[in-house]
Amino acid sequence: MFTLRCTPPDPFSDAPGLTLSEAFVRMMALSGRAYMFTRTGYVMHLLMTDPPMGASEFQSKNGSDWAARMEIIEQVCAHGLGEFQVVTDEEYHQGRAA
Repeated sequence: MFTLRCTPPDPFSDAPGLTLSEAFVRMMALSGRAYMFTRTGYVMHLLMTDPPMGASEFQSKNGSDWAARMEIIEQVCAHGLGEFQVVTDEEYHQGRAA
């Protein structure tokens, strides 16, 4: 499970207990971005409104649509779109205890 945190962190807006897919959907909603996945040839792309400045395109060459989407979701969650941080629930709870 994962926790979605706003940057800078605010314990009142933290969202623990999410799957990675749920963290991605929540991140997109909170940032006000509409998005869709599309495949061109052998590459799955993430199209979104207001893409973050300086971010490379989020894409996957995985042949399975589901696996490609999950790979892109992992990329976006690792990036945070300049507004968020996604950490494991374990990391989140260790950080709060410190």
